[in-house]
Amino acid sequence: MIVTRYQLTMHDTLYYATREMGRLYETERFIHNWALTYAFGLVHEALRRSGKEGTPYFSPDNVPRYREELPLVNDLGVYVTPARPLSVDFALHTFKLGDNRYHQHMEKPRTNKPNYGRAKELVPESTFEFFVLGKPPKPLPRWIRLGLWMSKAEINRVGETTDFLVEQGDFVCSVPINPLDLSATPMLYDLIVMPPVSLVQNTKIKGTFVRVWGGLELPTNMGYLTGNSAI
Repeated sequence: MIVTRYQLTMHDTLYYATREMGRLYETERFIHNWALTYAFGLVHEALRRSGKEGTPYFSPDNVPRYREELPLVNDLGVYVTPARPLSVDFALHTFKLGDNRYHQHMEKPRTNKPNYGRAKELVPESTFEFFVLGKPPKPLPRWIRLGLWMSKAEINRVGETTDFLVEQGDFVCSVPINPLDLSATPMLYDLIVMPPVSLVQNTKIKGTFVRVWGGLELPTNMGYLTGNSAI
């Protein structure tokens, strides 16, 4: 199994609302593998090869089409894992919501809707690690955009791509993985609650795996929305 290790470094603050607690909007310290797959242009490339329309960084109706688009990436023979934090920190920013209507009727509002909030964001120089299984159709871009603010992130390959021996049996995957992309059912795991689907880590699984750098064990039977997990 061909595996490549990458490091992601933020050059802007990264914000996406993992949890909303009143007026506090919190960003998780993990980056979802579906977000990375879109940011790398793999979905756009899969749509292009299948003869379907796809424009990077744009959705005309803001409706995600994960089930229609992500499985097409499996035909490229590549899979991207979620990114785990190596060194991260957070900052709290207060924002105010403005009303962009040009004409307003002078009437008593029906609701007490707050017009400000606080966002907990990942700061620049936060670094993450993720893995790519298989060989992408073309090298991953050096720079990508992530999150609600389209924050700039730098991608660097760590070491050389390696062909690891596939093993069979019980193993524990300590890095975050997407249970909906995993064909084997996890036996034990720690849940990472985040949209659009929660991730798992420290996952005990029975199946095929590769032992990569530092003794990390990664499942090999992963593909976009090919899992049978009930998580």
